[in-house]
Amino acid sequence: MSILRVGAALAVAYLLGSILAGPLVARWFGGDLRAAGSGNPGATNALRLFGRKAGVLVFGFDFAKGLIAGLWIPLWLAPSAIGWLPPLTVLAAVLGHLYPVFSRFRGGKGVATFLGGVLAIAPPLFVLVALAWAIAFYVTGYVVVASLSGALAFAVVSWIWPGSWPQALIGGFGTLLFLILIWTHRANLKRLHEGVEHRFKTAWRAG
Repeated sequence: MSILRVGAALAVAYLLGSILAGPLVARWFGGDLRAAGSGNPGATNALRLFGRKAGVLVFGFDFAKGLIAGLWIPLWLAPSAIGWLPPLTVLAAVLGHLYPVFSRFRGGKGVATFLGGVLAIAPPLFVLVALAWAIAFYVTGYVVVASLSGALAFAVVSWIWPGSWPQALIGGFGTLLFLILIWTHRANLKRLHEGVEHRFKTAWRAG
């Protein structure tokens, strides 16, 4: 195993994560995600401001970053480390999305990239995370609650999931990502505690 190859895989994953689709899609739709709505360059803000197509495009791109980081980057650049590297390249992509070098280190909240990474490294757990997200969103109507419920489900089950990854690696990965998502949603959690966080009102309209 080459340390240089592992380092290259982590660097490429971070740089991939640093490419934000939100501002590009918003420009295509004639707006600026940073200057309207929540100011976040993610899929939820794109959906609210510009509608279904924009939301799907942003989510799909951000999701694909996690998928590529966990599935293909290690295979291409460091195949000898495939037994343990993918969770770390997913983490690098999430950090790239949160602190993108191409956008002055001002990124999104990392949920879509996290979801793509979970699908890449643990498809059965992805189903669990998606179900937890959907149930929490249906019950509460809050995207923040749904996102953190999915991340918490992954963090808990990853410690007992009988998968192919070393337990400490996948469990630590899940726990760390959950803590990261708590940090990125801290403003939402504060508003939720104060009772001023808005429930998601559908923007799933044509256009």
